[in-house]
Amino acid sequence: MATKTITIKEDVYEVLTTLKKSGESFSKLLLRLANQINGQKLDRFFGMWDMEDEEFERIQKTIRNSEVTFMKKVDFD
Repeated sequence: MATKTITIKEDVYEVLTTLKKSGESFSKLLLRLANQINGQKLDRFFGMWDMEDEEFERIQKTIRNSEVTFMKKVDFD
């Protein structure tokens, strides 16, 4: 795996050190922090899609049909 060297100020390093979990590398820390910011939670998007009732019904029907198709293909025995 390739590595990169980055330069940060000492005060930033100190802050990152306090956020780092025991045994966690700085790479994993930075990835965890980035995911907290970029890995947005679904509830942030509630109400953002302005759709007509017909579109909502069509989506629900598609989901129901997909579930039925899946259940027919799965052998539970």
